[in-house]
Amino acid sequence: MNSKFATPQAARKSGMLALFVTGLLFLAAAAQTNAQTIPSVPVSHPPTADAATYEVEGKITAYDRINRTMTVNGMTFSIPATVLVKTENADATVGNITFDALTDPAAEASRSIIGGSVTSLGNTTTTTTATETRISFVATSVYVEFAENVLSGTLSDINLSDNSFRVNGVTIRMNADARFPHRLLDAGGNQIAITNLSGFEGTLVSVEGYFDATQNVLYGVTVETEVIVQQPGKDGVAITGTEGRTGNSELRVNGINTRNSQGAFATSVSVHAGGVNSTATGCAGPRLGGANVSQVDGSWSFRQRPAPTIPTKVCAVSPLGGVAERVVEIRQ
Repeated sequence: MNSKFATPQAARKSGMLALFVTGLLFLAAAAQTNAQTIPSVPVSHPPTADAATYEVEGKITAYDRINRTMTVNGMTFSIPATVLVKTENADATVGNITFDALTDPAAEASRSIIGGSVTSLGNTTTTTTATETRISFVATSVYVEFAENVLSGTLSDINLSDNSFRVNGVTIRMNADARFPHRLLDAGGNQIAITNLSGFEGTLVSVEGYFDATQNVLYGVTVETEVIVQQPGKDGVAITGTEGRTGNSELRVNGINTRNSQGAFATSVSVHAGGVNSTATGCAGPRLGGANVSQVDGSWSFRQRPAPTIPTKVCAVSPLGGVAERVVEIRQ
């Protein structure tokens, strides 16, 4: 039987539907409010085809978290949500951190990226109306660093109680900001700890990072050392450089050994394709050949030409127990 009065069940359904619709309208309004606005600037002429890209490098003077923009050298560009920012390696194909994480308010309260350096590449887009022409800039690559302060010189005064050391008398601490991961590297490009620096005082160290004048501390982001880690009773091996040339089928591997606990250099090293084995006692891949070790400074050089194949990684092992691996730098 039909009734002009709604039943309690129908009333509840009607109320739920109204709430649902209201919720959708609220979400739509919120999305519109939080939508990214890409800034643009008026120009007298649109860019030609070869001017449809941009490149900028300089200090960050402003950023906008909502609109995902940065202002550098007076120019403001936008960063799409699909583009990750690079803070580890400027040459990386893909970034390592989101823009939101880079500009996280908690991290910014400790140390802001304002005043830091950025290098960005991107596209220039044109919008033309009856009254004006405007262009906007959308990033395809963004690399950010606090600063590019560089110091190279003598390692000294290793202090394990506060995790610091000195280079040319300047106090160095490794950067602790997770947005800019630090790398303390041995002679073979491997990550090491500050404890591994002990025993290498007086050797050359190169520090790249940012200087805090209030603390008089250079915070290292990338620190390269001459450290060669070795196990007790063994010598140490480091692969200091690799190069695989595909054009002329050539493989080159350079390295250096330390003396063992008896003060002796190995007479040679064996070079293999692939990496270190599962027990870190030798190389897992096939042997490519050997190289004589200098009895003066422990250096050695291996060359294979023609190389049947260019491996992606090489391993070197000493008869005195040292072993190391490194990725091959491929070139044409």
